[in-house]
Amino acid sequence: MSAIRLANRYAKSIFELALERNVLEDVHKDVVLLNTSINESRDFYLMLKSPIIQSDKKMVVLNATFKGRVGEITSNFIEILVRKGREGYLPDVLNSFIELYNKHKGITPVVLVTAASASDDLISTVKDSLRKQLGLQQIEMETKVDESLIGGYILRYEDKMIDTSISRGLALLRDDFDNNDYIRKF
Repeated sequence: MSAIRLANRYAKSIFELALERNVLEDVHKDVVLLNTSINESRDFYLMLKSPIIQSDKKMVVLNATFKGRVGEITSNFIEILVRKGREGYLPDVLNSFIELYNKHKGITPVVLVTAASASDDLISTVKDSLRKQLGLQQIEMETKVDESLIGGYILRYEDKMIDTSISRGLALLRDDFDNNDYIRKF
C-alpha cells in the first residue's frame, strides 16, 4: 500500500472517531501540536522514520514527550500506529488529518511569500481579494519571507500558485531575449 493511501486511511479513521465522539477540536489541537513538534525537530522526525530504533523505544520517547499533553484518543491512536510499526507514517497521517479537518470546516490554507515581511494591511487585502474573487470564506494565512523574490509575491492555495515576483518577471524576460528570433546570435 502506498504511503499516501495508508496515511489517508489512518487519518480518516481518527477523524471519523473524533467526529463520532464529538471531540474533533480537541483532536485537531493534538494533531497540530504533534505536527509542529515533528516539523520543528529534525531529530524527532528522523527518530520516527528510523528503521534501526525499535518501536518500543519510540513509544517511550513519544510517551515522555506527549503523555498528558494530548487527549486519550490521540494517545491511543499513536500507540496503535507504533504497535503496528507504522510510526514512520505519523507525519503523513497528521498532514492528511489536517487536510480533512480543513475541508470539513471549509478552511483554505494559503501561503503568501514576499520579499520583505508582509504588513497587516497587505495580508488583509490579499484575504479580501481571495474572498471576493474566489469565494473563499475561511482563510488560514501563512506568511513567509524570501528575499530572492526582489519584489512582488507568490501566493499558493489549494493546488494553485500565483507568482508576481520580480525575479520571475526577470526570468521570463531573460527567456524572451534568449528565444528572440530577430536578434542575431553569435
